[in-house]
Amino acid sequence: MDGRAPKSLNLSRFAWRRAVCALLLTIPVMSLTSLERPLDEDVEHLSGVSHTSDVVMRVRIVRDTMEMEFAAEGGLRVSDLRSMGRNGRTMASPIRVRLAGSKFRVRGGDGRTRTFSTEDALRVAPMRGQIRMGDAAFPGFMALHLRDDGRGFDVIEHVPLESYLPGVLSKELYPGWSDTAYEAQAIAARSYAMHERERRLSIGSSFDVESTTQDQAYGGSDASEKARNAVRATRGQILTYQGALLRAYYSSTCGGHPGSARDTWPIGRGFEFNLAAPIQAVPRACPCDFSPRYRWATNRSTSELARRFRAFGADQGMAIRSIRSIQSIKPERMNAAQRPARYRIMDADGDSWRLSGEELRLALNHNGSSGLGRPDQQDMAWSGDVEIEIESGRASLQGRGFGHGVGMCQFGAEGLARQGRTAHEILALYYPGADISTMY
Repeated sequence: MDGRAPKSLNLSRFAWRRAVCALLLTIPVMSLTSLERPLDEDVEHLSGVSHTSDVVMRVRIVRDTMEMEFAAEGGLRVSDLRSMGRNGRTMASPIRVRLAGSKFRVRGGDGRTRTFSTEDALRVAPMRGQIRMGDAAFPGFMALHLRDDGRGFDVIEHVPLESYLPGVLSKELYPGWSDTAYEAQAIAARSYAMHERERRLSIGSSFDVESTTQDQAYGGSDASEKARNAVRATRGQILTYQGALLRAYYSSTCGGHPGSARDTWPIGRGFEFNLAAPIQAVPRACPCDFSPRYRWATNRSTSELARRFRAFGADQGMAIRSIRSIQSIKPERMNAAQRPARYRIMDADGDSWRLSGEELRLALNHNGSSGLGRPDQQDMAWSGDVEIEIESGRASLQGRGFGHGVGMCQFGAEGLARQGRTAHEILALYYPGADISTMY
């Protein structure tokens, strides 16, 4: 997510939601407001969500490429995905897969070439050990899916959930942080992953999550022992609310002012999960003041900001694409924790546009199709909780925090761990009213 650099997200109605809401009530649940109950039973029934430890995540590692190289000890088994390796070929490592018209051309390390149809995804699995792509190793196998326009393919790892999570924790948190913060992050990351997995399955997507902070940062097998231990210690534990999986957002630094999911992402039909009470802002004391982004400041020209706003509006199909100048940027509505939920941007002619706090953050940093490039590190807007003063063509930004601020604050979780709080107590603060349930 916005994490160590972490999450921005999404969207659609779950076909399985009613069944989950009814049947999750049979799960052993620990209320986060009464932490003395043990988690020692197994889930017996959960429609739409696997209740065994064989949950598989589909993680998009590479997007829209024409060629990719894979390596593994003992060679690689290449087949169509439906056959799961049974009707394939074992090829010498490394192999290079190239899209050639309507075919996958696969060249082995011994020079031999095989051709496979693109009608089904191509499965590439290691004969021994792990599959490697460049300097990175991955614990699962890869599925190569032709994109809709037929001009490239995506590389999607199929990996067990409990093998996926250590690679998330190692990217989302700092190596020197406490075991307790890692355990809290493991439960939140597992919950988010399961929620997005079920959403993606319900709409027929070829993947569940991105390997970037668009969902959760993921480094494959490059995971610390601390991360592995945290995943083992919390095995199968997820956050739920009123019997349904909770979309457990988190970000790096709330700056003392948490955000609300309802103010940050859609809440209409198909987005109802963003209305869940535990991911709305409530005033809270958060010990994230040791974050380097707890407070930040920068100075930018209003002409540059206007160009970025126009580009953001054009790319997002928003009215602000017509803005020509910037006279003022002021909060118009605050949430319950006094974080700006919506801003009003005015130009010199008195015309105005409205952006949410998260939209403002994205617009202030937007490159997209504009060719402006990303702002330098010292000029970035790190959150949508910012005061902006404009004078003589310059915008002075005084900001708080890093990321959208919804759900768990990662620096705050580490701060609480240093105070002696448990992982469950940390989650109780950041997801008030949620329960911890044992999925398997």
